[in-house]
Amino acid sequence: MQEIITMYLNQIILSILVSLNLTASNILPNNSIQLIENGTVVRAVDGDTIEVFQNNKLEKVRLIGVNTPETVDPRKDVQCYGLEASLFLKKEIEGKKVVLENDPTQQDKDTYGRSLRYVFLDGKNINQKIIEEGYGFEYTYKVPYKFQKEFKKSEDEAKAGSKGLWNKDNCNY
Repeated sequence: MQEIITMYLNQIILSILVSLNLTASNILPNNSIQLIENGTVVRAVDGDTIEVFQNNKLEKVRLIGVNTPETVDPRKDVQCYGLEASLFLKKEIEGKKVVLENDPTQQDKDTYGRSLRYVFLDGKNINQKIIEEGYGFEYTYKVPYKFQKEFKKSEDEAKAGSKGLWNKDNCNY
């Protein structure tokens, strides 16, 4: 119940900031408040990056805490289970309304200008679901993040269950 109240309070704060034409970066340094945003997924770029339509613009979003095998990096070959991860994310959320949540422990944007967010569909953390189903790895970039413990546990369980990329018949990770 407290999580629901916190979510609604965050949405009220965000609404007030938007109505005052302010952003968190205008008020607090280092992305130190939690923002909850709504959007519609336009496209899954690959297994860990999406394009979301929100606030009347298209935003590229990199999912926090998960890394999937590469499919679109021009510097790398398509990696084992990358196409499956991309297809999974496409089927799971493309065209659907999602809730995006930043993580105050992480930067707001990555080095490529993508917003760093957790993505929720019907209350389910999609970032974690990718790991649970064996489509991606737990990924910590520099500092621990909010759901790190849960994501690592999901990866351990996916490995133990030989799911997806952890199945030796699929890949040799």
